[in-house]
Amino acid sequence: MKELTAPIAEIFCSLQGEGLYCGQKQVFLRFAGCNLACVYCDEPAARDAAASPMTPAEAARAIIKLARAKKARAVSLTGGEPLLHWRFIKAAAPALKKAGLALHLETNGVLYRELSKTASAADVIAMDIKLPSSTGGRAFWAEHGKFLAAAPGKTFIKTVVTSRTKLSEFKKAVDLAVAVRRGIPFFIQPATAGRGKARPPSAGFMEGARRYAALKLSAVKVLPQQHPLWGVK
Repeated sequence: MKELTAPIAEIFCSLQGEGLYCGQKQVFLRFAGCNLACVYCDEPAARDAAASPMTPAEAARAIIKLARAKKARAVSLTGGEPLLHWRFIKAAAPALKKAGLALHLETNGVLYRELSKTASAADVIAMDIKLPSSTGGRAFWAEHGKFLAAAPGKTFIKTVVTSRTKLSEFKKAVDLAVAVRRGIPFFIQPATAGRGKARPPSAGFMEGARRYAALKLSAVKVLPQQHPLWGVK
């Protein structure tokens, strides 16, 4: 039987720069390979699956060693798209949890079948809602709805908006979140200038988007990426 491996782009320690745990020191395990090609992607190299293969045990040892050295208490499984490697995650999770690390899964929120097989391993799920204007016109509303249904209590949502984003599609993302739970944390993230191929939206769009989301949801925050501002990875 072939040994289980996954293409790992990098393992490093830094401050989380997005979402609900912004500012927390975390070890990041970046998987290579992705099933989408978003216009604002700021890690295009991670879409290439030609990265160093590691076994779950090798990755877990490297993560635990770095977490202890840097005094980090959480590991972020990011990418690329981590759920392309759900078997790997499931195999690595017990060792990481035994070491006292919280597992944060950062995902594009499309692979709901894979999530159902690994949701119990994750302590936090950072889910993107991908808008059609950022994915070449392709919509994932049905997939996102099924994804949210798989682990709603562990999930917070991040929606990246760009100069191409239409208010109508943003409202649809908000309504999708409302259908799951009014109190689900919802982050509006304007695209970061100079990272990826997208430009940030106008101030007028941001105000309209924020106002609509705040009317519908009880935990809304506008939060641009912070790590570029801090000058960290």
